[in-house]
Amino acid sequence: MVHVYIYVHVQGNVKRPDLFPPVLTVEHRIPDQLSPGYIFVGPYETDNAGPYIYDDTGELVWSGWGNSGPGNAHNVHVCQYQGEDHLCFFQGVQQRGYCRGHGVIMDRRYRIVKTVVPGGGMASSDMHEFKLIDNGRHALVTVYQQRAFDLSAWNVRTGIGWVMESVFQEVDVETGAVRFEWRSLDHVDPSAGYTYPAHTDTSGTGLDPRSPWDYFHINSIEKNAEGDYLVSARHTCAVYKISGRDGSILWKLHGADPSFANLDFSFSQQHDARWLTENATHTALSLFNNGWNGFNKTHDFSSGMVIVIDHVGQTAEQVHRYEPPPDRLTLSSSQGNMQTTEQGTVVVGWGNRAAISEHDAEGGLLFWGTLGQPPNTTSTTSLMNYRAQKFRWDGDPTDIPALWAYAPSLEQNSTSTTLYASWNGATRVRHWRFYGSVSQHTGPYELLQEVVKDGFETTCSVARYVRWSYVEAVDGEGSVLGKSQSRFTFTPSGALRGICGQGSCANAAAFGVPGEEEDAEPFIPPTGINTVPWIDPDHPETHFDWGETGVPEGYNGYDEEDEVEEIWWLGVVGALVVVVGAITGWTLYRRRDRFTLLDNGSSDSLEEMEGRKSSLSSDDMAWWNGQASLQHQHPYAHRMDDG
Repeated sequence: MVHVYIYVHVQGNVKRPDLFPPVLTVEHRIPDQLSPGYIFVGPYETDNAGPYIYDDTGELVWSGWGNSGPGNAHNVHVCQYQGEDHLCFFQGVQQRGYCRGHGVIMDRRYRIVKTVVPGGGMASSDMHEFKLIDNGRHALVTVYQQRAFDLSAWNVRTGIGWVMESVFQEVDVETGAVRFEWRSLDHVDPSAGYTYPAHTDTSGTGLDPRSPWDYFHINSIEKNAEGDYLVSARHTCAVYKISGRDGSILWKLHGADPSFANLDFSFSQQHDARWLTENATHTALSLFNNGWNGFNKTHDFSSGMVIVIDHVGQTAEQVHRYEPPPDRLTLSSSQGNMQTTEQGTVVVGWGNRAAISEHDAEGGLLFWGTLGQPPNTTSTTSLMNYRAQKFRWDGDPTDIPALWAYAPSLEQNSTSTTLYASWNGATRVRHWRFYGSVSQHTGPYELLQEVVKDGFETTCSVARYVRWSYVEAVDGEGSVLGKSQSRFTFTPSGALRGICGQGSCANAAAFGVPGEEEDAEPFIPPTGINTVPWIDPDHPETHFDWGETGVPEGYNGYDEEDEVEEIWWLGVVGALVVVVGAITGWTLYRRRDRFTLLDNGSSDSLEEMEGRKSSLSSDDMAWWNGQASLQHQHPYAHRMDDG
């Protein structure tokens, strides 16, 4: 096998400083054998958590941070809604081992067109499954619901115990009506769980509704053509086929008291069970075997599995396993998934390890990349990703292209201008046309260059100074898809010219001049100067530019004349404040007497009113006594280490 090792970093972009996507480091890639499409992920436990799309070189395609709403985004994937491709994902806030939120449906223009919530007066949706079925008419959602429960069998004997019940629903997307509901406690006794109260960091103690014992931990749902469901439960280490008629368990793979005998294989703490094929005698399904929960290990590394069940012989056999490369024997303690593509390849998301791989049908490695992990290291990353999947996608954002331009100086014949173009989420762009002009509004604008799109951010350089510019995004047929606003070229002042480079200028590292000023602090320039270069650009000599002369000697933010002027105005303002305060105080005093007289006209006696006043103190009012109020609150927030 040919191994191609490359390292790709996606960093903050100079013309989109609002975007700081996690780095996708690609360490292994065989391009001509990969399935077509983009990589869809929802990294979290990182800055700018949200839904993201990358290509298989590691380049950003779309950052949905902020656009998708607050909280994290999980299980980002392409779904069918109203006959068209849409983006679907769960959006919400993390709890310990689960989430609270709702399902989100976005159109190809990245607009939220629908949100989906469970029905029946329960808790809000959970992250583990949000899946549209029946061409988007219905949705499968998971719910983690606390329930009071007698846990005396588990030595909870000082009061009532609490169990986290796993629930799934099939709901009508448009009306919210619940079409089907299944509750774990109705069918699976808590004694079937392999994760006990206070056993792991996500199991819960069972002593409190804020820490219920999560004995089941549902993490995927699938529905077949016959109307039955496939459910994976991490904490029982089992996969269940559920009757769509009455919710009964038709069979159980693995776990306690299984329906089939495993032939020389096992799994534990698994995720993402999916039907592949099914007939009267055999069922083929896939899953991601974690083999570890951070406390109990059954396998040396995690893997994707294909399992065939023989219903006649009552056996189950592993027929394929998709492993990490030998130098990346990844063991994921939580989350993860396995996806089979239309081309027959297999995509594996490695859960809390935040790695992504693609394999051929026989298990050969075609792609390996990691979110948030620098190259040439085997250290783990704190960033996590619930699922990683690949899909074709046609994105057409409502926004326009972004442009930033830079020139090291204003010298027309001895400088160059570098332009940076991007369009967050646009997938049809094949070329960029860069235009420049001396005037923003009157032009004329001339075509500077047409450049082939190169990753998320494409660069164009011209060997002269260009004051104003804009860019057009062009598709493969030559049609213009979108146009940026006209942008004024950033040119460093004389004070920065020796620091900045030819094509860009790095972010400032500190105040002052390096090596010349110690403990430098910011100061305020005199008022009335022009520090905005696109204001009166025809007279740059009027702009604020100390150049190489540095700060004027003795300058400390304002001169003595300014200081006297400011002190004089402070005196005037102070006198006005005293006068206004006196008038206001007298007015309020008179109004208080008036309102007291009016209040005394009620049916209360003066003694009753006086008693009412004296009985109320600031300590009785939480908004006056902030510290006392805080002492009675019980904040409850946890980072999530489990999917």
